[in-house]
Amino acid sequence: MYLENTMSNGTTMKETFILRNSAHLVMIAFISALFSIFPSTAYAALCAKWSAGEKIGELSHLRIDEASGIAVSSKFPGRLYHVNDSGGGPYFYITDMDGKNIRSVQIEGFNARRSDFEDMGLGPCFGDKSCIFIADIGDNGERRKFVEIVVIEELPEFGDSVAPLKKIRLTYPDRPHNAEGLAVHPNGDIYLLTKEEDLDKSAAYPGKLYRLEKKRWENAGDKELKLDYVSEVDFIRLSSSDSVFGSLPTALDISPDGRRFLVLTYEKAYEFNFDLSQDNLKPAKELKKGKDYSVIEIPSLPQQESVAYTDSGRAFIYDTEYKVLGVPIIKVECLDEDVE
Repeated sequence: MYLENTMSNGTTMKETFILRNSAHLVMIAFISALFSIFPSTAYAALCAKWSAGEKIGELSHLRIDEASGIAVSSKFPGRLYHVNDSGGGPYFYITDMDGKNIRSVQIEGFNARRSDFEDMGLGPCFGDKSCIFIADIGDNGERRKFVEIVVIEELPEFGDSVAPLKKIRLTYPDRPHNAEGLAVHPNGDIYLLTKEEDLDKSAAYPGKLYRLEKKRWENAGDKELKLDYVSEVDFIRLSSSDSVFGSLPTALDISPDGRRFLVLTYEKAYEFNFDLSQDNLKPAKELKKGKDYSVIEIPSLPQQESVAYTDSGRAFIYDTEYKVLGVPIIKVECLDEDVE
């Protein structure tokens, strides 16, 4: 029971109590609304235990003889996209999850004579569309004046050829780089991860991560765009290994919620606990294993250069350019029950 004594402003003690509590409830509702508008930048949980890897299918090496990019469609469940490495022509490929029912689609108006397709990704584009991003970013000699990304709308059915919605011509802010990793954030920003090596010295160096914001590439017309530098990623330090091949990034992907990203090397996979859109990636010397990143031991395929999260974000698949006895598609699943 509350006393009905009248306060100096004419309200009773009971009315004052109700007003104060109502204001408190309004403040809680306001703060909750803010959190719904501005997502938390707190860490998502890294998976603590991954499966050993299971073969779920195989690509025909007669059709895809140097698989260098793979993407899992969430718009059309059960569909995979693939690209070949250099010399494969201006095509991408569609299969089922097990690699069967392969179809090739020619990219109209694209001269692939000097192209080097190295990766691919999926992401939003031009309103509510979903697009395939094909990365013509290979440059072993580091001499190309520009690299290119081809943007193609995901369609329910593709004919024998398709016209891209856009071709994005890119340059680096410092010098030419060889790159084999592309990923598209759920916000539409594009990321490239370079492969820094000296073949003569059998040496690997930290990869460099670059970004192109969605608003820039969508509104640029035919203008050549310069990438923004984000950070170095030092796999030599993170791997704690003397192996050059375990430290060379060959593919990149971002989780469907945007809160983690995945990198494949020739020997391992690395998952990083950072949303790249938050500009919060730390230098390698400050990263804590198990919190900021994890090293995923996977069955190593010779010359593995393609990786992609599944649409759940709790598994990923990868394959290889090596083509002698077919191209296996391997799936690795998170075995944690409570990972986000």
